[in-house]
Amino acid sequence: MMKTSLENQFFGHQKLLHLLRRRVVDLKEGYRQNMALIGNRFVGKTAILHKFMEELDEESIIILYLDLDHKDINHFFARFLGGFLYEFCRIQRLPLFNDISLLMENARKLIPQTVEEIKRIQTNLSKHKYEEAYRQIISLPEVLTGESGQFCVIVLDEFQNLEELGVSDVFQELGKRIMTQKRCIYVVASSQGAVAKKILAEKLSLLFGNFEILDVEPLDSKTSQELISAHLKEIQISQPLRDFLADFTGGYPLYLNVIVRELLHLSSIHQQREIFLPLLTQAIENVLFYPWGILNRHFEMTVGPLCSSKSNWAMSSVLIALTEGKHRLREAAQQAGLKPQMINQRLNRLMELGLIGKNGQTFYFPDKLLKYWLKGIFQRRLKALDLLSHQIRTEFQEELTHLVVNFQITSKRDLPSRVTELLYCFDNEAVCLNGRRYKLPIFREVIHLPKNDSFGTGFEILKASSPEGTWFIGLKKENLCENDVHLFSLESKKLKERPQGQVLISLSDLDENTRIKALQERMWIWNEKEINALLSFYDKPFII
Repeated sequence: MMKTSLENQFFGHQKLLHLLRRRVVDLKEGYRQNMALIGNRFVGKTAILHKFMEELDEESIIILYLDLDHKDINHFFARFLGGFLYEFCRIQRLPLFNDISLLMENARKLIPQTVEEIKRIQTNLSKHKYEEAYRQIISLPEVLTGESGQFCVIVLDEFQNLEELGVSDVFQELGKRIMTQKRCIYVVASSQGAVAKKILAEKLSLLFGNFEILDVEPLDSKTSQELISAHLKEIQISQPLRDFLADFTGGYPLYLNVIVRELLHLSSIHQQREIFLPLLTQAIENVLFYPWGILNRHFEMTVGPLCSSKSNWAMSSVLIALTEGKHRLREAAQQAGLKPQMINQRLNRLMELGLIGKNGQTFYFPDKLLKYWLKGIFQRRLKALDLLSHQIRTEFQEELTHLVVNFQITSKRDLPSRVTELLYCFDNEAVCLNGRRYKLPIFREVIHLPKNDSFGTGFEILKASSPEGTWFIGLKKENLCENDVHLFSLESKKLKERPQGQVLISLSDLDENTRIKALQERMWIWNEKEINALLSFYDKPFII
C-alpha cells in the first residue's frame, strides 16, 4: 500500500471517529455494537482506524489491529497471537519483545490460561491443522478477557480477505465466536463494498452483536480545502486553484496529500510563496504523468495486474470504454468489440475490487482521479511507442491546463445555469441517491423563470419540459426549510399546467423534517452532496 509522509495525518471524518470512541464507552457500560467501515481504497478508512487506536490508550482495553490485505494464513496467525501478547504486556508495563515465546514467558504469571491456549494453537499450527487452529484463535479473545478482566477491541482491515486463508466456513465460525464474546467488539473495514456488504448480510448476520455499517466517503469540498490550507501553511494558493484541487482529487485525502507535498517541494525549489497555475500543473505532472510519479505507480499497481495476463487481455478495453462515456453494458460491449457476456464478467470483477460502481444500469468510476489517469495516461500508454516523447508530454500539459481553466470558467457560472446544464444530461436513467431511487427524465427545454418570491424567499425557479410533462425545479443555495417546501407546493398547485414533477435543490444540509415534508408533497429534494453525485455521474465539475 502506498505511503507518504502526510498520509497518516488524520483529517476530517470526525463524526466517524467520535462514533468509534462512543462504541468503546458503550462496551465498558455493557452495550456491545460491532462496526464495519466500508469505502473505496485510499478514502481514509485506515487513517480513521489508526487515529482511533492512537487515542485509545486505556489500561482496561486491549486493542488488536490486523491488516489482511494480501496476507497469507501464517502471517494471520503470527500477527494475531503476537499482537495480543504484545498489547497485553505493553499495558501491564512488562518488558516488550518481538518474539512470541519471550512474550509468553513474560505474561505467564498474569494470564496462564491464555498462554496455555496459545501453546495449544502453536502445536496445531506446527502440525498444519489450520482449521482447528483457526477455531481456537478466534476463541482466544474470550479466554483473554475472561482471565484478565479487560475489554478487547479487534480491528480487521480488509476483513473480506479472511476468505483467502483457505479455512472452511471462515466467517460463519467467526460469527459464532463474536456472539459469545461479551467483552469484545469487532471493527472491520473493507475497500470492496459490494463483497463486504454481502458477507455482512449473509455470513455475519448475527443474532447478537450485529454489525453497524458506516460508509466512509471522500472529504467534502470544504474539508478538502481545509486540508490543503493546513499542509501548505504560509504558502498561498488562490481560491479557484484550491477548488480545482478539491474537485480533481475527488476529496481523496491521499491524493490531496501527495499533490500538496509536491507543491511544497516545488515552491521550495523555485522559492515561491504562492502557488500559480504553472506550478500546480507541474506538480500534477510530476506525480501522475511520469512513470516514477507516486500516483502513477499507485494506479499502475492497481490496474496493471488486471490487464497484463493473457486471460485478462480484454480488461483494458473495458476500462477504456468506460472512460469514454460508454457506461452501460451494451454500449461498453459495442465500443470494446466484445460480447456482452465477456464484458459483464469483467465489469463484475471490477465492481468486486471496488474500482467501479453501479447505479441502476449505469457503471461509473467512484474515483475521479483514477478515471482521469485511465483516460489521459493509461490509454495513451497503450497506443504510444514513447510515453515520454516531447509531443505526448506537451499534449498532457495542454490538456491539464485546459482542464483547470475550464473548471475555473464553469465554477464562475451561477447555480441555475449549472443545474440547467445537468438537466440536459438526463436520459431516462434510473439512479439511486441517498437510498432513494430516481428515474431521470429527458428534458427537451429548460427555462429560467423570472424571480418570484411567492415560491419562497430566495428561490430561483427552472421550468423543464419533458415528453411526459412539465417539471418545476426550485433552487436555493442555503437555509431550505420545511416552510419552503410548503410554499413551493402551494404555488405549484396554483399553476394552470399541473406539474409532472417537482424538485427542490439546496446547497445546504437538509434536516429530516424538511425531507419528510418533501416526500409527503411527492417532491424530489437534493442537497449539495446529492447534486454533486449527479454532476460526477455525468463528468461535470462539482458545485463548490
